[in-house]
Amino acid sequence: MKGIFQTSLLFLKNGATIVGLITAVLFQVFFNIIWLSGYDQVNERMTQLAVTIVNEDGVAAEPVAESLAAGLNFEVKTSESMQEARQMLTDRDVYMIIEIPSGFMQQAEDLSKPMAVKYVMNESNVATVKSVMQNVAAQVTATLNREVQQEVIHGVLNQSGMTADQADALALGLSSRVEAEVERLNPVDNFASSMVPMLIVTATFTGAMLLSMNLQKVSGELSGRAGKWERFWARNIVNLGAAFIVSLVGSGMMHIMGVSSADGWFMLWLFQLLITISFLFMAQLSLLLLGNAGAWLNSALLPLLMLSSGSTIPRDVMPEFYQFIGHYLPATYAVEGMMNLVLGGNGIGRDAMLLAVIGGVTLTLGALCTWIRRSGPVRSEARREDQPAAVPVALKATVSSSDH
Repeated sequence: MKGIFQTSLLFLKNGATIVGLITAVLFQVFFNIIWLSGYDQVNERMTQLAVTIVNEDGVAAEPVAESLAAGLNFEVKTSESMQEARQMLTDRDVYMIIEIPSGFMQQAEDLSKPMAVKYVMNESNVATVKSVMQNVAAQVTATLNREVQQEVIHGVLNQSGMTADQADALALGLSSRVEAEVERLNPVDNFASSMVPMLIVTATFTGAMLLSMNLQKVSGELSGRAGKWERFWARNIVNLGAAFIVSLVGSGMMHIMGVSSADGWFMLWLFQLLITISFLFMAQLSLLLLGNAGAWLNSALLPLLMLSSGSTIPRDVMPEFYQFIGHYLPATYAVEGMMNLVLGGNGIGRDAMLLAVIGGVTLTLGALCTWIRRSGPVRSEARREDQPAAVPVALKATVSSSDH
């Protein structure tokens, strides 16, 4: 027992143990600060999600459309046509279209027929959006029923000569004529598919962190055998090779697990390759900038990337700081591109370009850090070969005695 206690003290006296303990504590600190501040009051900020109302019934339905816009507790963006509204929905500028169809107010006068309002929802989003928009659709349908009852049905019944009490009673029975017609854009029937963007961000950057830490260690061990530029470019060659293997395994596993893309597996792999390269260059930059302490910066970047990318909640409901910083981090475009590839969307051209730009910038900054950092002396292989081989002490003593 005494030996175990003494060995424990030896562990604690080792610098690697202290660094490990600090890292474990910092993970708790960073995740608590970033996630709890980022998710704080999210339910209240759900009203920042945008919807658009398309009035296809013209002037007759304007009072209804205006009443809807005023009554909704969400941001309402204007659109002149369904074509424009669908483009906004696909681009995730809005999260639902509410369409008042042509002839809606005329249908209200025919008490024998139901009325329909169309809702178009884009399911190529994080899972929380779907449930929120379904609640909005139910709220809007109820509001429309009240509008129809008050502005049309009640007037028709009053004109028929009924008393006010009779009209109110009959109108109450007809107040649920408006029915919801829901169209699902990019329908997602497998919940696992909606988790792919968060999976990619978490797994890829965690792997990039660990690989970069080990390459930093190897680079330090080789400092006496290779110059700083040789080591810099060599580790980036390793990064590119690792990105090829990691993305191949990741996209292959997704295919095996039933996750597919409308653009094909090859495009899915290429995009994940680009994500992995940009993440590796970012994780490497922290270590080139701060040395081994850069691993702690990477441990802060992990929760920041997961939150600000929009992989867990829509970016529209985040605090402004996280929305702002997300524009400059690769995970944001990784998530948007993966949503477009796996769940459906406008393609990945813009996201791929921005990932390449961020990767190029972080690689350039890494080269700048390498240029600034002073290089230690390098012992060439030729110089080492010219030096005499070390002779064991015992052998020296033997040779010396034989000479005498």
